Parts: sequence; structure tokens; C-alpha cells
Amino acid sequence: MVTLPTMWLGGASLAWEVLAAFWRWTQVRGWLRKLYTAVQLSVFGTATVAMFLVSLVPYSYMEPSTHGRLWTGAHHLFGAVEHLHLANSYGLFRRMTGLGGRPEVVLEGSYDGHHWTEIEFMYKPGNVSRPPPLVAPHQPRLDWQMWFAALGPHTHSPWFTSLVLCLLQGKEPVIRLIQNDVARYPFHKQPPTYVRAQRYKYWFSQPGEQGQWWRRQWVEEFFPPVSLGDPVLDRLLKQFDLQNKSPPRARSSSNTLTQALHWLREQLSPLEAPTLLWGLILAVGAIRVMQSLLGPRPSRSYSPPREEKHKPALKKDPGAAADQAAPAPNNCNSGSQTPRRKK
Repeated sequence: MVTLPTMWLGGASLAWEVLAAFWRWTQVRGWLRKLYTAVQLSVFGTATVAMFLVSLVPYSYMEPSTHGRLWTGAHHLFGAVEHLHLANSYGLFRRMTGLGGRPEVVLEGSYDGHHWTEIEFMYKPGNVSRPPPLVAPHQPRLDWQMWFAALGPHTHSPWFTSLVLCLLQGKEPVIRLIQNDVARYPFHKQPPTYVRAQRYKYWFSQPGEQGQWWRRQWVEEFFPPVSLGDPVLDRLLKQFDLQNKSPPRARSSSNTLTQALHWLREQLSPLEAPTLLWGLILAVGAIRVMQSLLGPRPSRSYSPPREEKHKPALKKDPGAAADQAAPAPNNCNSGSQTPRRKK
């Protein structure tokens, strides 16, 4: 509904700028300066209008009916300069997913293959009664990749097979990507025997639904139930070249810095990533505030007023001049007076 009106709004804004530039050109004085300004206006105006027309084509990709009604001249111009990559599709996700329901993959584990327990992630939607957490400025990579995996079959995301294998093996570093607190992981005591994945569509709940943040609907099975040694799992591992991988070389822990970092990581591991990042940001901000409050303030140096270069001449008092000309009386010879010369 808004794609086409925004195009007209952009065209009107551009036309206003062109007319304003033309009006400024009419106010220029001097024929040489006016000729230079006219050439400048023609070059930049033509380039701006052409760029605007070119950008309309990828901008209209998000709405097919508007894209089909676009002026054919804009399509031809875009096709002529497409190899130059002057304009690209608008936005990172110009076609936003989730309008018909947000697709999500839910992992499940079981010991007997009949009773399944959902594996809850820290950030992505799963439990319908849990509110969406505030994660900024943290970027949960695994939760983000799980959403991308839900947009297609699991074969488009080979890493998902490796994730299932690590959960069957009970690898703690991978489990901490799902739940930072290992005690919240439902299979922290013993790895699950079977793992599978289901695809759901999630919607936000209606205002009247108490105690629920999400509504979801089962769509299909995303990943079949597998166990260690399962032919299906072995085939997928072989297909994606994930089998018989040599373990990473163990790093030496004799270094003091390595031991210190390892100890620091163990101490901070119980904290969730958003809490840790906000704690660091607030700590740095508090330190800066304390430095500005308690730090030495710059002293204002006193600068004496500049002496006047030209002092006004002192007016001579005739009486004072006469007193200065007269010699001081001689105390030794008070009776004699020095005769004055007559001019």
C-alpha cells in the first residue's frame, strides 16, 4: 500500500530540489558565472534524476504489482547500468519473513524414542509462555542461525547436522551455546539417545490470552529422529564431509596468561552475555564519570592586564616645577643662601 506513494513522494521531493536549484541559478549575476552554473546544474541534475530512476527498479522489488507498473524507461535504464551496481535492493531483508507466521525449529531429545522433551534455547522463541528476552547489544549467533535454518530444509544448513551430533555426544561447549546454565539443559546429566527437530510457525498472542506470549502451529518434521551410529546420521555426516574430522590440537595451558584467561572465563561463564556486556558498559561509564568528578580541574592562570603602550603625558604643574627647580636648603649653613643666576 505504501510502496507506490513513497515513489511519488520521492519524485515530488526531487522535483522540488531541482526547481529550487533552477531558481538559484536565475539569481546568479555575470554571464560567465551564469554559464558555469548552468553547466554544473545540467550535469548534476541529469545524474541525480537518472540515479533516482535507476533506484526505483530495485526499490519496487518488495512489491511485485508496483514493480510491474513501473515505467519501462526506468527498467531499460536499470538494465543498462546494472553491471555497475549503482543501486541495489532496498534493505537487508526487503521481503520480510514471518508475515504468515515466524518459522522456528524446535529441537527435541528422548531416551526411548517415544517420550520427547523440547530443548529450550536462551533467546530464540520456543516456550510459548516465555517473553522475548532483551539481548541488545549481544548477538546470539546460534539462535540467529537457527532462524535462518528454519527458512529452508536442513540440507541447506549443513552445520545443523553437526549440532545434532554434538548434542548426542553431550559436548559441554555446544550445550553452553544453548543454555549458559547447564543445569537448565534437560539432558545435562546424560546425553539424549535420540534427537529430532520440528518446524513450527510462531505468532504473537492476542491481548486476551493470559500467560502466553506466543501462539504456534506445527508445520512439519525438520530433522528425522537419529541416534549415534544411525545410518541416516552417518550418511548426512559423510555427505557434508563432517565425518572423521581430526580433533583440534590441544593448546598448552602452561602459559600464565592462558591460565588467567581460563580462570576469568570460568568465573564469568555463569553470567549471560547481555548481562555481561551491559555490566562492562556501565562500569566504563561509571569510571569516566568518576574521573570527570574527582580528577584535577584545570587551574585558571591569572594574566595581568597589559600595560598601555602609550601613556598619556603628565601635565606639568608650574608650581611643582618651580619647587623642583629650587635647591633644598642646607641645614649646615642655614644663614647663607646660594645666589640664583638671573636668566
